[in-house]
Amino acid sequence: MKVKAQGLHNAAKHIEATFGREALGRVLRACTEPVRETYTSTTAINWHPVEELCELVEVAEVELDRRGTLAQEIGAAGARANMKGTLLRIALYWGKPEYLVQRLVGVWRQYNDEGEMQLLAIGPDRAKIEVKGIQEPRDAFCRILTGWWVEVAIGLGGRFVTATHSSCRALGGNTCLWELSGTVDEAGLGRRAKV
Repeated sequence: MKVKAQGLHNAAKHIEATFGREALGRVLRACTEPVRETYTSTTAINWHPVEELCELVEVAEVELDRRGTLAQEIGAAGARANMKGTLLRIALYWGKPEYLVQRLVGVWRQYNDEGEMQLLAIGPDRAKIEVKGIQEPRDAFCRILTGWWVEVAIGLGGRFVTATHSSCRALGGNTCLWELSGTVDEAGLGRRAKV
């Protein structure tokens, strides 16, 4: 599967902002040459193998001693970067969360050249999302998506949002399924996230 390099660049920005430039340099030096090459020579709209994004995240988790948590933080940071646009803020203000989530699900193929994301259920305090059709699923990619969905839910007005990746094909499950829960903030802005 190939993904847009925007995710890799957002991951590197998060590492640098959180841990410093030296830490990012240490992580990049520990990565393979293809990852370093993608980081230095691509723009956000270029396609690259998802394995490179996953390698960057997995190496960072080891190098920065953040195993199991950094991927979700990177996914959340990527979602925040994606939701900065003025048009999206206007849409979030005027739109219904169900419609906006369906739109987000629909843009999967703009950023991933394989698979699809489906909204299985949505209610005032819950949502169920499935990703299917990825030939070789990766645990790190799923953990990035977990953090991404929490931050998107907060952007849609969720509070105290939790996301559970209840089934993961990369870990032997039959499907890749996320269950989100939380409360709706009357002001339209989330306050805190847990992943």
